[in-house]
Amino acid sequence: MHERLSDRHVLLLTDYDGTLADIAPTPAEATLSESVRLELATLAAFDDVTVGVVSGRRLDDVLERVGPAAEYGAGLHGLEMVGPESAFHHYALDSVESVIARLARDAARELQWCPGVLLENKKYALTCHVRLAPPDLGDRALEEFEALAEPQLEARTLKLLTGKQALELLPAVDWHKGRAAEWIRARVAPRVDRPVSIVYLGDDRTDEDAFTALGDEDVVIGVGDRPHTHLIDWRLAGPPSVGRFFARLADYRRGAAEET
Repeated sequence: MHERLSDRHVLLLTDYDGTLADIAPTPAEATLSESVRLELATLAAFDDVTVGVVSGRRLDDVLERVGPAAEYGAGLHGLEMVGPESAFHHYALDSVESVIARLARDAARELQWCPGVLLENKKYALTCHVRLAPPDLGDRALEEFEALAEPQLEARTLKLLTGKQALELLPAVDWHKGRAAEWIRARVAPRVDRPVSIVYLGDDRTDEDAFTALGDEDVVIGVGDRPHTHLIDWRLAGPPSVGRFFARLADYRRGAAEET
């Protein structure tokens, strides 16, 4: 891996939940440990490293959780993004706002029978979490959630993403974390004096879109024990291992700087 990154600017892109922070019972409880936060800030301080976070969370939410180390942010799987001198808001977001609001009301009414169901309304997306529900009831709740959205899925107004004990409804457009990674690289490249390699870390199925979009000059790191359909360069057990990887990468970049 180090040979691939030699003499290149590193664009470190990472998912949040399950990668930087442990999966928690509710999204609000998923927090960044101080050790991971410190190692990420150390990396961000290098002139030849740029840090970004790519998440299914809303952009403001994930940037607030990660803090100033993230120079670039992508929320809603890349449908909203921001950098030092640019921002992106996908045109499809506003067209589904009223649809999501209606589905959120319907789902709250129809799924109230199931204890532990959590509906996360992200304004332009709606996620049904069943991590706290009894397994058999949670599976049924997810089936009913999908059925509620079936007309919008058939009309291709919305698409359905499968997460860990969750289903998410988003605008049905060909946009994903892979597009987000390339959008960010295209804005970093003119600002640096060398080619840019992406080091991408992710644990979820939606991160596969980024894995697939990257090239031979990039590094793909899978986090957790979920089987990956795309060939990965490295596997880390979870957020504590991610923090240790950041420390090793910082040591490498520090050594490379001392040699020049």
